[in-house]
Amino acid sequence: MSARRTVLIVSYYFAPSPAVGAKRFSFLAREFERFGYDVHVITHEMREWTYGKADSSLPLAGHIHRCNSIRLPLPGKGFFARAMNTVLRKLLAPVGWEYFWARSATRKALEIARDLPPGIVIATSPAHAAILAGGRIADSLGWPLILDYRDPWSAYEWPSWRRGKITQWFARRLELGLVRQSAARVLNTPAMRDWFEKFFPHSLGARNFVIPNGFDAAPAAAPPAANGPIEIVHAGEIFAGRTLVPVLREMQRVAARHPNRELRLTTYGDLPATELQRIRDASLDNFLQIHPRIPFDELFAALQRAHLLLAVVSDHMLYSTPYKVYDYMATGRPILALAPKGAALFNLLSDSGAGLCLEPTDETGIEAALEKLLAGDAAPVRARVDRFRWSNLALQYRMVIETVAGAPAPAPAPDDGASTRNALDV
Repeated sequence: MSARRTVLIVSYYFAPSPAVGAKRFSFLAREFERFGYDVHVITHEMREWTYGKADSSLPLAGHIHRCNSIRLPLPGKGFFARAMNTVLRKLLAPVGWEYFWARSATRKALEIARDLPPGIVIATSPAHAAILAGGRIADSLGWPLILDYRDPWSAYEWPSWRRGKITQWFARRLELGLVRQSAARVLNTPAMRDWFEKFFPHSLGARNFVIPNGFDAAPAAAPPAANGPIEIVHAGEIFAGRTLVPVLREMQRVAARHPNRELRLTTYGDLPATELQRIRDASLDNFLQIHPRIPFDELFAALQRAHLLLAVVSDHMLYSTPYKVYDYMATGRPILALAPKGAALFNLLSDSGAGLCLEPTDETGIEAALEKLLAGDAAPVRARVDRFRWSNLALQYRMVIETVAGAPAPAPAPDDGASTRNALDV
C-alpha cells in the first residue's frame, strides 16, 4: 500500500488563534485530512498578547508544529525599545515584523519532514514570512510549492502611506523569486488574481487558481421578530479608510419616518477615536451600540438574530472580500455591504445572492435597503451560497494539490455540489 501524500501547510496563524488569518487553513486542514492526506501544519506559537483569547470554535486538525521567534515590535516604551523598533520597522517593512519567524519555521519543517513521505508545500500569506519559509522548505525538500494568498503582498497598488516605493521595490523582488519557484498560486478573489497577473505577467496560464474563503453549514435559526427594534450588526473592528457614518445617517432618516420602529446598529469590535468623533459630530451616536469582541459561537448567535448584517470595505482594498462576509453567509441573514466602485465585494454578493453591495455615497440605495427591512421584504437569502462551504472549496483545492503533484485529481461526486471549474469566479 502506497504512503499517504503529505500536505505541509505553512501558516503563521492557525487555530486556536482568534486572528482572522487562522481561519482559512484551520478549516482546510480538517477537510484535507478527510481526503486522506497526511497533514502537517507549521505555525506560530499561540500568543494571547497579540489577538486576544483562543477561539475554541476553530477545528484543530492535522499534526500541528508550533515554533517561536523574537517578539516584535519590542515591548516597552524605553529608549532602547523605541529606537530599535524605529530601525526594525524600516528594515523589515518589505516583509513584516514576522521575518525572523521564517527561519525557525524552516528549521522545524525540515526536522519533521525527514520522517514523512513526499508531498507538497502550501504557504499562505500574510504573514509574508510564511511564504518565505515555504519557499525555503520546498526548495530544500524538492517538493512542489503552492503559494496561497489571502491578501496580496507586492502585487497591488498600495497607497503611499501604507507602502512606499522603496519598500515595494524590495518586496517585489523577494516575491518574484518565490512566484517563479512555485508550481501554482491560489488567490482569494478574481480581482486579486487580476492584480497578481498584472504585476507577474509571466505567471499567466492555468496555474493561477481562485479559491475563496468559506463557511461551515449551520442549523437554521428562527427569523428575527417582525416587530420591535431593527437590529443591524457589524462584526469586527473598523479600520482606517472605513466608516459607519453613511449607514447611521440613513438610519436616522428612515427612523424619522417610522418612529414606532427603533433602528440600532451594533458593532462587535473597537472603533478608532477618529471614527467615534465623526459619529458624535454628526449626532448619530444614539443609533450605535459598541460591544467588545466576543467568542465566535456567541457572535454567530448574535448574527443569526440580526435583521441585517453589515460589511464595509475601504478604497485601498478593492480586491478584498472580508472574511466576515462568509460568516454572514452561514447565518442565512441578508447582507448589506458598502464598498468603493470596482470592489470585488460587488460581484461576490451579486453572484451568490447573499446580499447587496452599494457605494457609501449611494444614499438612496442605502435608504431603500433599510426601508425593505421595515416592510419585511428582506427575507433570508440562501441561494447559490452552498458552493462556499468548506467541504466544496476543499474539493477544488484537492484538484490543485493533485495537479502540482503530477497525479490526476479524483472527480468530485455528482451530488456534492462542488464546482469543477479551474477557478471559482465570484
